[in-house]
Amino acid sequence: MTEDLLDYWVRLIKPFFPANAWIVARYAGDDHVIEIDWKLEDEPGRPNRRSRKIQITISEGAIENYLDRDRKARDVFEDGLKKLIHERFGHFNAHTPPQGSPSSSADKLLIGRDTLNA
Repeated sequence: MTEDLLDYWVRLIKPFFPANAWIVARYAGDDHVIEIDWKLEDEPGRPNRRSRKIQITISEGAIENYLDRDRKARDVFEDGLKKLIHERFGHFNAHTPPQGSPSSSADKLLIGRDTLNA
């Protein structure tokens, strides 16, 4: 695979989010972390308001599991990842709570070694 694996994960999941999504991918130790948010355009009085942040962590174990597979098994893994992202974030409430409410942390999803076993 000539493409960096972290960039590849981003390319796989990007279509599930708005076109204006800001996606930041980074390494955290041996894990891959993808953070996503986007500008909300539903309140003209608050033009810089952003969505709740989504944080997807693909653990070292899941990465090793993926890399140990043949091409066909990787395709099954990738299909499972896309299905999980769609199910989890397809109806995502992007709005942050009003100011003064308890702060909401990022909506986090951990992809562990056994999360997408096929």
